[in-house]
Amino acid sequence: MLARSLVPQQPISGAVRRNICVFKLHEFYDAGAMAKETVSVRRRVFVVMPFGKKEVPRKVGNEAQPDALSASEKPLKIDFDEIYAKLLAPALEKAGCQPFRADQEEAAGDIRRDMFFELVTGDIVLADISILNANVFYELGVRHGVAPRGVLCVHAGWSDRPFDVAPDRTFRYDGKLFEPDRQRDEVWEKGRLAEVDTLANTLAAGIDKDVQTIGSPVYSLVDGLRPADISGVRTQRATYFNNIADDWTQRVAVARKNGCPEDILTLAGDVPTPLHRRKLLRECAKALVELGRFVQAEEILNEVLSLEPEDFDARCQLALVINRLGQRAKAEEALVRLAKERPGDSEAQGILGRVYKDIWRSTWSAKESEAERQLEGIRNAAPAVLAIKSYNFALRQNLASFYNGVNVVSLLSLLNHLADATKRRRVATPVGDLGDLPVIVRFAASSKLEDPSEVVWANSTLGEVSLATGKDAEEALAFYEAAIADPSLTYFNVKSMLEQVELFTQLGFQRAPADPIRELLMQSCEKLGHPRSQFPRVFVASGHMIDHPDRPQPRFPRNKENLVRAEIARYLDTWKISKGDLALCGGARGADILFAEECLARGALVRLLLALPEPEFIKESVVLPQGDGNWVERFRVLLEKCDSVAYQDERLGDPPNREEVFARNNMWTLNTARVQGGQTGRGLYALLVWDENPAGDGIGGTSDFARRVAQLGADYRIINPTKINL
Repeated sequence: MLARSLVPQQPISGAVRRNICVFKLHEFYDAGAMAKETVSVRRRVFVVMPFGKKEVPRKVGNEAQPDALSASEKPLKIDFDEIYAKLLAPALEKAGCQPFRADQEEAAGDIRRDMFFELVTGDIVLADISILNANVFYELGVRHGVAPRGVLCVHAGWSDRPFDVAPDRTFRYDGKLFEPDRQRDEVWEKGRLAEVDTLANTLAAGIDKDVQTIGSPVYSLVDGLRPADISGVRTQRATYFNNIADDWTQRVAVARKNGCPEDILTLAGDVPTPLHRRKLLRECAKALVELGRFVQAEEILNEVLSLEPEDFDARCQLALVINRLGQRAKAEEALVRLAKERPGDSEAQGILGRVYKDIWRSTWSAKESEAERQLEGIRNAAPAVLAIKSYNFALRQNLASFYNGVNVVSLLSLLNHLADATKRRRVATPVGDLGDLPVIVRFAASSKLEDPSEVVWANSTLGEVSLATGKDAEEALAFYEAAIADPSLTYFNVKSMLEQVELFTQLGFQRAPADPIRELLMQSCEKLGHPRSQFPRVFVASGHMIDHPDRPQPRFPRNKENLVRAEIARYLDTWKISKGDLALCGGARGADILFAEECLARGALVRLLLALPEPEFIKESVVLPQGDGNWVERFRVLLEKCDSVAYQDERLGDPPNREEVFARNNMWTLNTARVQGGQTGRGLYALLVWDENPAGDGIGGTSDFARRVAQLGADYRIINPTKINL
């Protein structure tokens, strides 16, 4: 599966013979085995299969392998634990999933209850139906009965499949690899890795197509059957995951408050269970919207819709996001469709009103003079009228939705002002005149002043109503001051308030009271700081640690340290890294520390993202026996000289599986690179110190980092220590 025709970037020369590989990683990794989404949300896959060694009869059937009877008539003794560890689990991991088997549960509890929980709530159930194992088919039947989709079956090909499942789609793997008489040598290992790649591609494609079809024969053949509602599951295991989800939600809220979209993106990748996934991913998207990260919010919402294409709330939010990204026609079309689908839904109507308001604003905002803006605003009033219609409809459906009400008040007041300013006839709207509407909006907003999640918007709404109706300039300013004084305030909150107030100032409406409010909000924006990209270029590195003395197969021999350093320096000089650039790495001995030292020497800002608490990290990833290289001392110097040090456990908490802490750090590093620099790989540079073994260091290692960074289109270089010769 590896692309070996790797071409160096420039001719080889000098005292050191270089064999440095430069290529696009999509040529190295099979594209089908890589996650298609930029956001890496791992599906939880519950694997249903025989445990331990089981007898497999050598029986010829339509699906039997041709040489099944060539050796003996005696049954094979197959180790299914080996199949799971060496094939199914690695293939699922490579397909971007989180495999789980019932015997992996460490906590005490009711085994059957926990098994049913996984069967009911898992994203996917993967069933190995290679033999007639009663437990496997019983559990497969349970899943088919409670969910219309989310089942994949695999078969080793030793015998026929049973009649009841024979029509169902089943993926074949090479069972001969795991027969007891096969020698587990280097040739076998090469064949195993190839089979992992093949199965990973197959499973990834099957998961992608799963949401498009009804896979359960029960639901496909029994019309009108409804799937089980898992939202109300009440078990000890569900309670356990509920507690984890609560902690996770709090961390997303903290990341939003601290302006750390990279943390939110990483947390989105390890939502604790499918039981909560859609709800929690929507929380992530909401937090990213409030940080003005609409590209990433779109990715998260698309992930939600890949899990449940009919999720109405997610579809509404996605329309809001694509409107913020400037795709107004697409957003309008989606929202009109949603409004027809649920004609009484205030959420869709309110977002549709926002789209029409943005369309109206775009017709006049580019004009230079106030008079020109006023004239174009009244000439092109049709979108504003549609906005009023949508907002008013949403308000009538839910009188507590003060956001919709205040937009009716402001837009109607603006249109009346424009008619007066341009001496034109007033525009006819579905509302007619304001009447008691300001009173209704004030009452609805005032009732939310004690709600921590609504207090900012409630105060700003009260301020806007006072401003739009010309009631009291001092009162309007006081409400806005209360809004920006709230501890939960975000840049997005203030920016949204400012955009609304600027509707007034740009059109010359209520200018005297609006100007000091505008100045107040601009100062608040400056104080909070824009949460967008901060660096034109971001450099990341990952790589092997200097080899432990007991390592049997060299990856980064100690005597190659200076040669690798020279190559790192050469590439950094080629890229002209300097002051104003950001460098990110994990801080381990070897590749990370060498990269950080060279970046600091060139004036770049260096940030370390540590996978473990400092003492544990030093023991696990910095110390080298016999004190070779003074790595601990050099690490401590980096802590003093670098711009900042972040610890995964403090920022993100523990990952769902402790053994995945380094894989999660890879995602955290790349997410940080994305939000601090280019969104699609532009301005992103990556260095890997890697022996190019695609599976040698497992999930969380350098090959895992390489697979993930391949999706971002970074300018990319690999330094292979095993191929650098003196």
